[in-house]
Amino acid sequence: MLAIAHHYDEPVARGGIAYRARVYTDVEPDGMWAAWIVFFPVGGGRVISTDRETTQSSVDAIRYWASGLTHTYLHGALDRALSLQPELQLSRELDRLERLEESAELRAAAHEAAAAEARMESDVVAEARERAEERLFVTTAGNAESDARPRKRRTSAKKKR
Repeated sequence: MLAIAHHYDEPVARGGIAYRARVYTDVEPDGMWAAWIVFFPVGGGRVISTDRETTQSSVDAIRYWASGLTHTYLHGALDRALSLQPELQLSRELDRLERLEESAELRAAAHEAAAAEARMESDVVAEARERAEERLFVTTAGNAESDARPRKRRTSAKKKR
């Protein structure tokens, strides 16, 4: 059973728009009463609302709570209501995604630089490996050639003595 619990005579303004604030209440399934603040633009336009501001045990408790709200509280509630607007939420989401994109691009650039450095290191190591393989080949070929030559026997030198 939706009901108006309180209205405020003094307008609340943000961004050059003045709003009249009202507190609405409705009973919850558990029997408690929830209240939220609805802002009506004085010159007409989009009506905005906060999420639930309080939960009380009765309509009278909601009215009592609403009667004690200060103008400063209403300004904060208006800010909360404005922040719930889809345009602002999407704008914040776009800002967040832009920051993530910039961060990803910076990380990608760092990874690309690291990959280029690793490729250069790999090329240097590959050249060193090729030189070592060539030296091994030359050494192995030289040893094979040396092994293939006939050797003089030491025994024949001993016999001459």
